[in-house]
Amino acid sequence: MSLPSYVGSMRGRDFINTNDFTQEEISEIIKAAMDLREKFRAGVPTNYLPGKTLFMLFYNRSLRTRNSFEAGMHQLGGHAHFLSPQDVYTPTLPEDMIPYQTEAISDVARVLSRYGNAIAIRIYGDAAKWFIGRGNRVILEFAKWSDVPVLNMEDDIYHPFQALADMMAIMQVAPKPRGKKFVVSYAYSGGLKPLAVPQSCVLIGTQFGMDVVLAHPPGFELEDHVIKAAKENADRYGGSFTIVNDMKEAFRDADFVYPKAWSPKRYFPPYNSKVDKDGAVEYQNKFKNWICTPELMDLTNRGKYMHCGPADRGQEVVDEVIDNSSYSLYFEQAENRLHVQKAVMSMVMG
Repeated sequence: MSLPSYVGSMRGRDFINTNDFTQEEISEIIKAAMDLREKFRAGVPTNYLPGKTLFMLFYNRSLRTRNSFEAGMHQLGGHAHFLSPQDVYTPTLPEDMIPYQTEAISDVARVLSRYGNAIAIRIYGDAAKWFIGRGNRVILEFAKWSDVPVLNMEDDIYHPFQALADMMAIMQVAPKPRGKKFVVSYAYSGGLKPLAVPQSCVLIGTQFGMDVVLAHPPGFELEDHVIKAAKENADRYGGSFTIVNDMKEAFRDADFVYPKAWSPKRYFPPYNSKVDKDGAVEYQNKFKNWICTPELMDLTNRGKYMHCGPADRGQEVVDEVIDNSSYSLYFEQAENRLHVQKAVMSMVMG
């Protein structure tokens, strides 16, 4: 079987943040993912990583991420090992070491590098002690010591594979996304959620020259370095990036809308001296009217609804929106996770 040219084309590279790659490189990943999606649907074998092993460390639970990575590695002819940190000596940063309960990431990364071909990690929220940026530090520490590619399955700053799946869904509707209005909006949830999805969304949207509008109530600002990078992307790729505090205003004439919950960062370190979950939930409860409804969708330019999942039905969105196949991309995004991950794994592990 002859291999596609994309197999091994990014051999050895980590995949931690989409903004580490050029627009051209991200486009190549999505092109490969579309090829893999066509082959999957047609039942064409894609045995591109025979005998290869992916180690998956899940500090957090998962439906889409775990199953899409496991299924993807199987479809590529390889194998995915699921590793729960509680079932091993938990890989930990130097300042959090506990004898005989944890193990230094520097050791774990080097050991796993000798057993397999890539390491994938998911860590945010409680697993990162709600210290914003700690989950990303864990993944960067793995990347520092690993001799094989490190893949970010979501940390507390970025969710790059979700962003790839999102852009793939957008390009299935608008093959040339430049100039399309893409709204990344806060939506209410009674639970606590990280900044990763909205931050990766604004980064990849601006990287493709879209007119990105970030909408949120006061107090739900994203990380300054992400806002800076989004503005730089807009300048470089010819789109725009604006921030508004009105959901209705943001939705007007939008081509794509992404109403998604995240928690106000000022209730968590390093922006607060302690983790104040109760304060964050109490503040979020002031914005229950930030919910995606058919009335808001009517304001769009026949826009498409998007969400990474799991969506909080009745809080972030009503059923009449998410289940409306005429404009909801919810399940396309979920399916795309499988194919963009297979594309990246083929490229960096091949």
